Amino acid sequence: MFKMKKLDVTTREYKSGFRAKVIRRPLFAQKFMGIIVDFGGSDPQKLCGGAHFLEHKLFTKKNGDISQRFEAVGASTNAFTTYNETMFYASFTEHWRQVLPLIFELVGTTHFTKSNVTKEAKIIAQELAMYQDDPNWQVNYELMQMMFPKTNLAEDLTGTKASLKKMTPEILQEIYDNNYISGRMEFVACGGFSENQTKEVLREVGKLESKYLISKKVAPKKLTLVSPQKQHNTIIESDLATSRVGIGIRLPDFEKVDLKNSTAQTIFEMMLQAKLGVTSPWFERMQKQGILNSPMELQVSYTTEGNFATIIGASNKPDLFLENIKSQLLEVPITKEAFVFQKKEALAQTIREFDDLSTVAIEEAEYGLENEDFNTAAYVIQSLSFSEFYTAIDNILAKSDIFTTILKGKEEAN
Repeated sequence: MFKMKKLDVTTREYKSGFRAKVIRRPLFAQKFMGIIVDFGGSDPQKLCGGAHFLEHKLFTKKNGDISQRFEAVGASTNAFTTYNETMFYASFTEHWRQVLPLIFELVGTTHFTKSNVTKEAKIIAQELAMYQDDPNWQVNYELMQMMFPKTNLAEDLTGTKASLKKMTPEILQEIYDNNYISGRMEFVACGGFSENQTKEVLREVGKLESKYLISKKVAPKKLTLVSPQKQHNTIIESDLATSRVGIGIRLPDFEKVDLKNSTAQTIFEMMLQAKLGVTSPWFERMQKQGILNSPMELQVSYTTEGNFATIIGASNKPDLFLENIKSQLLEVPITKEAFVFQKKEALAQTIREFDDLSTVAIEEAEYGLENEDFNTAAYVIQSLSFSEFYTAIDNILAKSDIFTTILKGKEEAN
């Protein structure tokens, strides 16, 4: 097996608990800077969707949209919210000394008013409505309702119509004050920084984090599991020409199977691709039998409210489709050849990420929230043996629970 390259990372932790990393990539003209917040859609918050709402509203400042000030120095800025985190970042080639304080001002200052919150709620409501028209969204929603009832996971990351209407400047500020604190944040920079520039960046970060960020004691995140619904299967009539079929696998706490979250996620993704992916013999067989015409959506996630995998696809023979997936998942063993192929695919993906500044910076920041790093995570997969892989999959599946949803098409409904 080839030897993986290593990231050149300089890390510093400040008295407040805030951490910073500079990833040096010589010869790259592009640069990247961002701040990741250990707070996402699945974390406790006064109203579901609060993390995503905050992501939107932090770009609004007293003197207008801060994005325009990034653009004035040649930088493009953006943000995203996941179940676990929120990240704000900028990409640019020059003027890092001007971009750096803008990143901290973006994350470290708020301007919530009744009018701008009400306006944003309407925009996000339109975004939610578009999602809800997607059949795959509907299938995923039903699966999450069964696996994690009455939790933030059971709703869309954007929230609900009711939660959006209830949002106020005071609630947003409360969510911000409770979660946007220095000990739950990490800064990352990536690009062609020299050794002296790296020292300068870290020195300036120290000044900026003490100026802009709230410093107070941080309680560690805890996994807060809820009991799933007793009902494990749903069928919903629809006007679709082709049925949508979903399988949700409620996964165990990965620590209880002696795995780190990122490792378990990668291993389970490898298993799903080996058994159900487009390169699997199963997928070819399903196509020949007319049971499946296109690739499925395969997702594996870990969150503070529970871990899960979802499999969503379209089929004119949904009952037969479900039967085949369950059999393939639970009864058919993975060959060593399939494992080796998926391991190579995972490592190839890592190499591709290594050569993309923004991707590798975001990955390194996300690993940091798990007290891991890109280099270690890549090495764990590179050194993974077939027997370790097989044992991990067996241990995970033994503690998992399966749920199914069919959004039944016209031909089945009639």
